[in-house]
Amino acid sequence: MKALILAPMGSVHRRFNKANIDALQAIGCEVALCANFENGEGPEELNQKYVSECIEKSIKIYSIPFTRHSLMNSIKYLPQIKELLKREQYDLVHTHTETGGLMLKLAQGAKGKSKFIYTPHGMSFWKGSGLKSQIVYKPLERWICSGMDMNLGMNTEEVENLYNWNKKTGVYVHGIGLNIYRFEYAKKSENKVREEFGVKDSEHLIVSVGELNGNKNHIAVIRALAKLNRNDFKYVVCGVGFKKNILLYEAEKMGLKDNVILTGYRSDIPDVLNATDVYVLPSFHEGMPVSALEAMAAGLPLVCSEIRGNVDIVKDGDNGFLFPPSDTDTLAQKLVLLLDDSPLRTCMGEKNREIVKAFSLESVTEELKAIYSSIME
Repeated sequence: MKALILAPMGSVHRRFNKANIDALQAIGCEVALCANFENGEGPEELNQKYVSECIEKSIKIYSIPFTRHSLMNSIKYLPQIKELLKREQYDLVHTHTETGGLMLKLAQGAKGKSKFIYTPHGMSFWKGSGLKSQIVYKPLERWICSGMDMNLGMNTEEVENLYNWNKKTGVYVHGIGLNIYRFEYAKKSENKVREEFGVKDSEHLIVSVGELNGNKNHIAVIRALAKLNRNDFKYVVCGVGFKKNILLYEAEKMGLKDNVILTGYRSDIPDVLNATDVYVLPSFHEGMPVSALEAMAAGLPLVCSEIRGNVDIVKDGDNGFLFPPSDTDTLAQKLVLLLDDSPLRTCMGEKNREIVKAFSLESVTEELKAIYSSIME
């Protein structure tokens, strides 16, 4: 049996698709990956090493220069996708992200005997999203899903949509499959990490991980922290993006120039989380938030925006707190509750270590093995 996993960027395979690859190989499939594997900024810089590792594991690599944030620029490579599908005659093709879904839908003419599977990783519309999302992206997603033999949703809101569109093709899966053991043992000591960020013994370390863009909404955390009227914390954001200067300006304007640290891309997230007191995810929308799952695996309490994905893993007041993403007053209140209550942080963190096991690499790989086996019967 032969299977192709398609995504626009190589980092999607490297960061999110290990469980898919492991599951396919476990049921006897020869696996190939297709994406743009060229180097870029941040996580894309690790693609060439990943390609070498895949080749060593007998995974075929097809690199096509898709554009990350441009559907139109990616569509011009559709003939290459069609040629690949016709030539290789895969038994199964699993595509990821909206761009990947659109490409595979448009390539349906080359489907042949293949079974098509689609994982959105966060549909471009959601409850409360704008008119454009509902008028343009919702019909587009439905159209893409209509061309698939199976559609995998990673949160309850998306799965509800999939069931409403076609109960036979909608399936829930517990995220991407997280290596939770990676977060149990830090390479750097807690003191070393906190020293690097200038966190004193009397101070708290608050962390967010994610791109510096509008959706990730880090600016809300800065504004909430300014409402605390205290100076006993450092807020560290790990990630790159075009909002960097805006966030730095906001921090300075709010009197938090020395409290807010933008680290850029980090390859040592387990070490950073091991030294953290509170993890914050303030996004406007997510699919299944990997960074929050990582924080859970590290035994941290969460303060998350009350959106799809987040509400699947956080029960307000039990293993973390929820807040409307634009409500900085509520966010500030939740942060104070955790900053001032060490036993509460510990209790919530211990609960999260248990909850996250359902999202582990081992658990999700078993889920995917069953899904792949059923569709290829």
